[in-house]
Amino acid sequence: MPLDVNEVVQECVRLMRNDLLNRRVSYRLNLMPGLPACRGDAIQLQQVLMNLIRNACDALPDDPTNRIVRVRTSRSDAGVCAEVVDTGTGIPADMLERIFTPFETTKATGMGMGLAVCRTIVRAHGGRIWAENVKPQGARVSFELPVPG
Repeated sequence: MPLDVNEVVQECVRLMRNDLLNRRVSYRLNLMPGLPACRGDAIQLQQVLMNLIRNACDALPDDPTNRIVRVRTSRSDAGVCAEVVDTGTGIPADMLERIFTPFETTKATGMGMGLAVCRTIVRAHGGRIWAENVKPQGARVSFELPVPG
């Protein structure tokens, strides 16, 4: 079914608004207008985004002036890209790929299943997902989905 990734992001943030407020997290949306439609399941992709946003929230520092999560969409060579960026301490370099493996986690209380599920969903949509650290601090988890063509 054709879907607008920007609409998926907006609905996800709407659903998470109370959780973000309770966590004292500000969010910034930077959604590229006019993105082509992807094929996929909006509910599954919302699940991916919710997990990425929750993980970003968990990584944030206690400093109330720096508890910001950014969600961005853009056009990519392969289709459409969405990314979630936090202002935390980043991901240890040796974990950047392993965090998508079941039972691998950087959290003290995490089970290590959330990002594995995200990877499964994104791959089922013909896409890819990856993580990287950003300067001056934080991490970005991005996923890319193909557009029909």
